[in-house]
Amino acid sequence: MQIQLKKHSILGAIATVALAAAIPSTPSWAASHREAPLIALDPAADITDVYAFVSYDQANINRPPEDRMATFIMNVIPGQEPGSGPNYFAFDDNVRYQFIVDNDRSGGGLDDLVYEVKFKTQVTNPKQFIRPVAGVGPIPPITALEGQGAAGLASIQRYTVTELRNCRLTGKKELRQCEETKLFDGDFKPTVPSNIGPRTMPDYEALANQGIFTDVATGIRVFAGQRAETFAIDLGAVFDTLNFRVEDATPIPGVRPAIPVQTAAEDANDVANPFGVNNFSGFNINTIAIEVPIRRLTVNGQPANPNNGTIGMWARTLRQAATLRADSPHLDANKLPKKLIAGKGPFVQVSRMANPLVNELIIRFGSKDFWNATLPEDEAIFLDAYRKLDVASALQLVSGVPVPTTSREDIVDLLLKYKGQNPDPKVGPFSELLRLDMIVPPTPPAQIKRLGPFAHDTNGVATPDNAGFPNGRRPNDDVTDIVVRAAGGANYIANFVGDGVGINEKGVTAEFPFLPTPFDGRNRRHIDPGE
Repeated sequence: MQIQLKKHSILGAIATVALAAAIPSTPSWAASHREAPLIALDPAADITDVYAFVSYDQANINRPPEDRMATFIMNVIPGQEPGSGPNYFAFDDNVRYQFIVDNDRSGGGLDDLVYEVKFKTQVTNPKQFIRPVAGVGPIPPITALEGQGAAGLASIQRYTVTELRNCRLTGKKELRQCEETKLFDGDFKPTVPSNIGPRTMPDYEALANQGIFTDVATGIRVFAGQRAETFAIDLGAVFDTLNFRVEDATPIPGVRPAIPVQTAAEDANDVANPFGVNNFSGFNINTIAIEVPIRRLTVNGQPANPNNGTIGMWARTLRQAATLRADSPHLDANKLPKKLIAGKGPFVQVSRMANPLVNELIIRFGSKDFWNATLPEDEAIFLDAYRKLDVASALQLVSGVPVPTTSREDIVDLLLKYKGQNPDPKVGPFSELLRLDMIVPPTPPAQIKRLGPFAHDTNGVATPDNAGFPNGRRPNDDVTDIVVRAAGGANYIANFVGDGVGINEKGVTAEFPFLPTPFDGRNRRHIDPGE
């Protein structure tokens, strides 16, 4: 098939070339949520997406730059169908969830700054199901996370947050002798439960707002609970061997282009998906969000400046080395066993993420589980996969459009090195981190462009938004389209190639925790194009 490419204005082409020069090619598309065989069996420890950005709520925008905050988000438990009761979605008490910050540009960051979140669940109504409470009346509406307004909950999950600094590492790179700061003096804070439906939870957003807590001593703000999935992608087409959908309306009637071209106006539209299918429409995830004063994140505790303002961030989950299950417990008619599962031994890393979709589309199948267990500072083990980009070869084979496939030092530099780090391809350190320049001011929510530095107007004229991916990542950044073009090359860039999905139906959330109210189980629906 001959490739039918759309033509745009010279001005638009110049703008596009300028954007291409500004961002090195990278295939690190947004996460698919099932990136390796073992973690696909462990959704509570499966990190689906990681975000790092200077907070863009109005309060933070109004602050002087030296007083601003940055937000880190980790999502787990992928693809939550909202109506999946009676056992809804909770974090795992046996998993440790960690945000790791590398603030001295050493590469790993494990000994610099860690925020660790641990959960504990209390069964408050062990005999409850869908029935009258204690035989005296219906289950009351859930209006609070604890206390009388939470009487309708069968269980309450709570968590602690601990800041760890300057840890010493053992030979197995376990954290030891850290300087600990326990947020809220070590008190447990309640999570926000799943959004069951409006009759059970008549004002869910008010309930969720009760789950935002600020630690007075540090100024750190936290949230843990269910949110709506903001990541939008035609996942089915991506993993159908990168056979993206294309529009039926093409320059030559009856001839479909080899790559999914779009007009500049279609591509600039941040409120509609032109033709793709958003696989995550109507689904939820579980979110841990933590907002930290930037002064606490820099290596010297000072406001961000050109010398200290760029950090590397990644997230990971850990389980104990062994899992023990009770064997055929002998039940008393009046007493149920307290615990059927427990962990034993040291905690080991089972999942990690920084830049999205590295494991899915760069790391080869036989190494995926091993990659999840490896620290970012040891990324040199996988250099061959970055330099010989299999996903680029696949794009070329599917579309017939030439794509750079080998000697991708641009990928290595972008994903594994800090800007200005030693350019010698043989010299490290090489570490896969989501790097955030905290000097760049946040873009107000109404002005956020999903294409970040690739953003443009309806005529193709550049209107870049440099506060987004690959400078950190915000929840609504369309990393799929950004990277497909950069990885695909000139034809992909000039024709605004993408998966036809740019946004989720709930749009940008302007306030912490920056992900929208989850879809409720009673009224959820999954939207396809044209609906």
